[in-house]
Amino acid sequence: MKITYYVQRYRPSFEAISKEVRALAEHFSNSNIVRIHDLHLDGITKIRIDKKVVSYHFMYYLLTAPFVKYKSAKNSINHIYTSLGDLPYLPIFSPTNTILTAAASCNFRKVKKRAYFLKRLPKIIVESEKQRKILLELGVAEKKIEVIHPPVDLSAYSYQRPRPANRQFSILYASCPTRKEDFSKRGIYLLLECAKRNKEIIIDLAWRVGALKEITSSVKKADLTNVTLTNNLIADMNQRYANAHCTIIPYTKPDDYLKLIPNSALESLAAGKPLLVSSAAGLAEFVKDHRCGVVFDPNIKSLEKAISKLKNDYKSFQKNCRPAAEKYFSKERFFLDYQKIYLDLAGKR
Repeated sequence: MKITYYVQRYRPSFEAISKEVRALAEHFSNSNIVRIHDLHLDGITKIRIDKKVVSYHFMYYLLTAPFVKYKSAKNSINHIYTSLGDLPYLPIFSPTNTILTAAASCNFRKVKKRAYFLKRLPKIIVESEKQRKILLELGVAEKKIEVIHPPVDLSAYSYQRPRPANRQFSILYASCPTRKEDFSKRGIYLLLECAKRNKEIIIDLAWRVGALKEITSSVKKADLTNVTLTNNLIADMNQRYANAHCTIIPYTKPDDYLKLIPNSALESLAAGKPLLVSSAAGLAEFVKDHRCGVVFDPNIKSLEKAISKLKNDYKSFQKNCRPAAEKYFSKERFFLDYQKIYLDLAGKR
């Protein structure tokens, strides 16, 4: 059984969806990864990234649609890994052996436009109940929808008591945007406003890549001495979580390719640290149901109330974090769930 994964971006050193795809491709060894991108600098030619990864411009797929459709029908399984709406090439693939994992958010209008093609797929995997309800609303059969949570390496993280400077309450943000244009929807300006209004709180920005100049300028311009900023792709994240009281996911508009359950949220839970999660994030319902953090509406007053609630009842939230990670986000569970889907699909062909 050969599995071909199709992604729009492939940056596994720091990007969450890419990490999930790489983990699957490594676990199910008879597989490869195809990146279908819209980068003008690559033209429309084939580019080999490594022995498992090949990259094409999406125009190549559109121009060679009949061949691609024929070839995809011959594959054991085509596994598209993106959002529910960003699928310009979905009609090209054979629906009999193509499945989709919706790992990113998307504007509902885009999803609605793809409804006909989504209904034809034998299986759609979502990462939250919110997505499952959207698909049901569009008329996708319930038996075709599976909820599979993304994985975290539990062995890489362990609980340590918070050790922030000056005993201040420390909030870690480690899901940074790569462009300034994304600052608003990812909640960067909301975080900076919170820091400005609450000098007793530390906001720790673990900036891994992209837009460093812009965020540095914003912090300096506002004279935010309680905001720490580092840019390091290989930082010891377990230590970063150890120094924090909690991790924040402050999305304001999750309608355009935002990771529904960011790696930083999973890593934080694995490290035993609770979450502050915007109601606009895909993880909000889970956090509320399992009391592993506090959910807030994406505005400053609601965020401040959530911080106060978490501080005042910290231990009752903190104790639920690691157990939630172990039960719902282990790699073993992740691989077994996908193995079942692959075998079921292969058996029907």
